[in-house]
Amino acid sequence: MGIDIHFLNVGAGDCTIVYFPERTTPDGKTKEERIMMVDINHHESHGEYEHVIDYYKRLFHNTNGSVKPIFRFVCTHPHQDHICGLRKLLDDADIRILNFWDLAHSFVPEDFDHHPTHKDDWNAYETLRGTDSPSTVIRTSREDDPRQYWCDDEDRISVLSPCKDLTQHAHYKDDGTKRDPADVEIDEMCYGLMIKVNERKVILPADGRTTPFWDDIYAKCGSMIENCAVLKAGHHGHEASFHEQAVKLMAPKLIVFSNSEDQDAANGAEESYAQAVPGAKILKTCDSGTVKVTVPFDSNEAITYSTSR
Repeated sequence: MGIDIHFLNVGAGDCTIVYFPERTTPDGKTKEERIMMVDINHHESHGEYEHVIDYYKRLFHNTNGSVKPIFRFVCTHPHQDHICGLRKLLDDADIRILNFWDLAHSFVPEDFDHHPTHKDDWNAYETLRGTDSPSTVIRTSREDDPRQYWCDDEDRISVLSPCKDLTQHAHYKDDGTKRDPADVEIDEMCYGLMIKVNERKVILPADGRTTPFWDDIYAKCGSMIENCAVLKAGHHGHEASFHEQAVKLMAPKLIVFSNSEDQDAANGAEESYAQAVPGAKILKTCDSGTVKVTVPFDSNEAITYSTSR
């Protein structure tokens, strides 16, 4: 038994589902089941990509047929490729979101890019983060105490980002003037999370660029991130988020790219990752489809993975 991490094949975007099963600890305590969804990029009808809501309902349901709630939805940052389908998810009568992790920011999109669902998804995001949210809203940073959340239930999630410096950088220009809401560098203060399964680490860094996001984590969290087991490549494996020193320090055994074929051909950093950690296994959703990784609670058991292709 262990934690299952589903890296969904959603094209040039993100949706990761982490399943923490009910289990009994060595001291005899029963730990509750948890399901965490990190971002959503839902394609209503696309033969190549995963239908996120159908996937969730198919895998996460009770014996009576009811759908298990999302205990924790983490919106790493509200760019469209990370909230696409949020309206569909929020309006689905079968799925409840119990806790909604949000950022403390002033970002507002300048326009909705002619995307058919962007405005509806943004409005759903505003509902979930608002004072009348149907979920419990959580906003936290690396400096907050405690930095580790739900540790009493053994989920062992640590916040690598945002921090105060990255939040400041996102909202203010180099000359100290405040950015307009549409110009807030929201991806530079996005959530970067680490999950520990015993001593094995899974790192989910979202879209932060090499500078300042990874510079900050490398300088301030080096001892936390070294020797990780599983890494989701930053910004879907885009070269703009490749930080050579951090990747070498993390030395992941398995790296997953959540990307599309077009993005991989244009900006993929697979070769850079392979050179930095030549022993790592690299899986790309554009090639492998949805990737499911199991990290066992028993550290003597090997990490396994399966793909949908």
